[in-house]
Amino acid sequence: MRIEILGYWGGYPSNGGATSGYLVSSDGGKILLDCGSGIMSRFSISNKVEDLSGIILSHLHYDHTTDIGIFQYALVGALRRGEIQNKLKVYSPTEPKELWKAIQSEETYFQEINENEKIQIANMTIEFLPVNHTISCYAVKVTYKHKIFVYSADTTYTDTLIEFAKNADLFICEATICKGSYHSTGAGHMSAGEAGLLAEKANVKKLILTHLPSDGDFALMKKEAKENFSKEVYVANEISIFEL
Repeated sequence: MRIEILGYWGGYPSNGGATSGYLVSSDGGKILLDCGSGIMSRFSISNKVEDLSGIILSHLHYDHTTDIGIFQYALVGALRRGEIQNKLKVYSPTEPKELWKAIQSEETYFQEINENEKIQIANMTIEFLPVNHTISCYAVKVTYKHKIFVYSADTTYTDTLIEFAKNADLFICEATICKGSYHSTGAGHMSAGEAGLLAEKANVKKLILTHLPSDGDFALMKKEAKENFSKEVYVANEISIFEL
């Protein structure tokens, strides 16, 4: 399993950056996990929309969904050229309704996330966990050939993530709150120290801090995470591709 970080900024990106988006690949295909601003530009460097087996949106805030419309435009062309035959399936919450309705299209088929249901995409097993954000939001677990990748999505610290991420090979966890940052009010988010504590309690092998504040002190954030987590810690801007 290969995980590529296409975008990692929270809320809004720095110059030339992109907000949340992660490309997860296996021998069976590719999944796009979140689709924030700038993700299509990063994705298209070495991928085409017809390569995708599905899209998962953890929640419907703009920094996780803005480019879904751009992907839908690209799908129009792929359908016209005969490069794909069917609509692309998108898994997401359906609340808030006004945001869900705004991203419907003829080129995509939306399936509501069910926390009690495991799904199979590209030979990967996907599981969902509701987390504590300001709107309906889900953490995502991807399992492939006994390797486990977990993405926290946007959330406050919650003990339910400990069991969900237990023994994961890779844990990409949000860390929006940073001392001295004015990027976010912090509602529905956590700090790097809290991310490190979750990772330690879950006994994950590797932690990546994501959903970064544009004015954050990344050296401080990494230090705070390492104070609570005894294994490898990366800030998302340090490395973009992980092979499991």
